[in-house]
Amino acid sequence: MVMCTPHAKVPVVRACTLQAGPWKGSMPTNPTHLQRQGWLKLQLPVRCLTLSNSMGTPAAKSKPAANAEAARAEFCRAGIPDEVARKVLKWYQPYLRWDIQTKLRPALQLWVEQLGSQQLSARLQKAPLLLCHTPKECSGVYLWLASIGADVERIQQKVPRVMARPLDQVQSTLWAIQQALQLRDDQLPAFLKRHSYCLLYVPEHVSRTLHTVAELLAVPVTSQDMQGVVMLCDERLFMTKHDLLSKLVSFFCEEFGGGQHAAKAALKCGIYGVSAETMKTRAAELRAMLGWTKDELKQVVNAHPKILTKKPSTVASNMQKLQAHSFSSAQAVHVYASSPSIAGYDWSSSANREKLMYLRHVLQLSQAEISSRPVLLSTSLAQKIGPRSEFIYAYQGISPDTTLAVSGLLSYIISFSDVRFAARFNNLSASPPLVYDDQFKRHWQQRWTFLVCEMGLSHADICACRPLLQTSLLNTLAPRWHFLILLETAETDFKAADHLIALATLSDEHFAQAFSSASMGLVYDQNFMHCARGNLCRFW
Repeated sequence: MVMCTPHAKVPVVRACTLQAGPWKGSMPTNPTHLQRQGWLKLQLPVRCLTLSNSMGTPAAKSKPAANAEAARAEFCRAGIPDEVARKVLKWYQPYLRWDIQTKLRPALQLWVEQLGSQQLSARLQKAPLLLCHTPKECSGVYLWLASIGADVERIQQKVPRVMARPLDQVQSTLWAIQQALQLRDDQLPAFLKRHSYCLLYVPEHVSRTLHTVAELLAVPVTSQDMQGVVMLCDERLFMTKHDLLSKLVSFFCEEFGGGQHAAKAALKCGIYGVSAETMKTRAAELRAMLGWTKDELKQVVNAHPKILTKKPSTVASNMQKLQAHSFSSAQAVHVYASSPSIAGYDWSSSANREKLMYLRHVLQLSQAEISSRPVLLSTSLAQKIGPRSEFIYAYQGISPDTTLAVSGLLSYIISFSDVRFAARFNNLSASPPLVYDDQFKRHWQQRWTFLVCEMGLSHADICACRPLLQTSLLNTLAPRWHFLILLETAETDFKAADHLIALATLSDEHFAQAFSSASMGLVYDQNFMHCARGNLCRFW
């Protein structure tokens, strides 16, 4: 795919500082307005650097380095691995002409002091021209992005070249986008989280890209529909040339069914990262592999264009991995045909294996029940399946022997939003109130991590002792397990895992009576519980 290259010519690099302005509330983002009102002060250039279209040479002539070996040795001396040094010097050869003593070494030392050798090595691989700028020159962009609420650390790690761009150019680009889409200041952080690469380009390029998207959707650039689609588009949106973007999305709509819905889906999934010929080939292979008719193929691809961003060999491999979890070939095909987005899931990963084990052992769902509801496989265990199922079991009086599929409550787990789920199941009149919220989900996630990672229990173990899933981590589970482990250490015949039912169901008084051992100096009391809670901080 042909990607758009950020402008290669940077006429002047200025050192920038930010100054507190007179406003209260959110900071305006128009660079002209910022400069006029005193937010931004441009100082005299600390260093001027002119780059040619071929990534150029510094305007100020430097005494050439003795040879490439000397330059590479200087990088290694600064703690940069030799392999990285070779790549950087190959990508930006003007470093070979820098004088070692007066230019290359001071530049490396300055950045090593700022970032450390390891982080500098990672940054240079993404932004080889980094040494052409000082940390001070890059700090203006960093501070300004932080001031508008952007996740600067994420942007710096993902697109480090942004930090080396002149601040006024970064501001102009973002200002052009904000004006075109009519974004509020408080929407900019979310936009940059999705589209941080846009900051590498000039305002003319990003504006042309936005107008191309509007033409494909047949809506005004300033419309809410346009804003909603762009906020969800693939991150490669601004990296793609606008004419190629238009060509590939138009081809997709013509080949697999047109309409605004298809254009929206194609833009969101990043279909413009796949050539027209590749789309055709993958569609034909998928049709042969899954046994679809031409109309079925169009229907599925139109609804889930992301399936064409995966190689058919990847889909086939993931189907085989799913079958390795005891799904039949017919069940695997049904899963992928019903929910093509699952085609990219790697079922050999620990997270997906964990989800399957939870569905089978804890929720006691059969392979047929799982495959008949493919959305279960694309639903988050930590955010939905785990906490919601436990909330229903704990607070709706359902017997552990009754599966959610039999009770008819399974659909609430996979189809309801958090707001609708809470409205359906919260019981505020109970004592204490039974509330499904972020705190409940966080507690479930911490407790589940403790059961699996700290206690080393299998899903079958947890299923055999379901009260564990309704036990307070801080007040009961963690301190009692810690006490049982101490007993196991002191007594060779004692096994902590043999007493899970007692751990989860006994009162504090009865647990202390059953397990305290004065002769060994182990007494389960308030002092012990207080100390155990303090040790739990590493799990939060």
